[in-house]
Amino acid sequence: MQGKRRQIWIVLLVVIPIGLGGVLGWKYLWERPCVRLEIAGIQYTDSTLVHSLVDSTLTPQMIVDRLQRHPWIYSARAVCYPTGATHVQIYERVPRLLVLTENGDPAYYLDEYGYMMPPATHMVFDVPLLRGVPEPYHAVQPVKNVEVRNLLTLLPRIGSEMDFLVSEFEIAENGLILIARAMGGGHTAVVRLGSEDWEKRLDRLYDFWNKEVAGRENRVFDVIDLRFNGQIITEEKSA
Repeated sequence: MQGKRRQIWIVLLVVIPIGLGGVLGWKYLWERPCVRLEIAGIQYTDSTLVHSLVDSTLTPQMIVDRLQRHPWIYSARAVCYPTGATHVQIYERVPRLLVLTENGDPAYYLDEYGYMMPPATHMVFDVPLLRGVPEPYHAVQPVKNVEVRNLLTLLPRIGSEMDFLVSEFEIAENGLILIARAMGGGHTAVVRLGSEDWEKRLDRLYDFWNKEVAGRENRVFDVIDLRFNGQIITEEKSA
């Protein structure tokens, strides 16, 4: 009996210090300050500006709060690991449209949710242009114009075969206008899409383009009006 007790005491004397040391070791590691930043996910945002917003002295929550105020950042996540490094994962807004001013200068980009991002000086994005938006830039408020929001919803549904036509839009009093720049010779065609059924009308435009425009240099259109069901009204460029 005494021998068994002795074995138990020996085991306890060995296990308890090891366990206590392990707990203290983990406590030390988790309480160790994070002194190094690891930032991932930057593709569009100016990385210099991102690093200027945060430093290793900030808590993960403060880092996230600061980054999410940046207009090009949709969300962020930060975790301080026992290695002493804070890993920051950034999720950026993706530009879908570039809004132009009345003078034709870049005003701001729009993401799919209608949030505005200031023009990027370090990168150019191949997205359609948009004129006729009356709303000024706002860092945290999405665009309110219904037609603009409907256009943002429409863009992902436009097939890749239409990319050569979809280069510029305009919000006008009589509805949405597409400026088609595939006429050749620098000529553009005004395509009137109206205020509804834009997706169907773009399908009609694609069919019409393939039948009446593509490969026919003698036919150059100034206006293609798709606002009327069952017919397409056109104005051809005079010779």
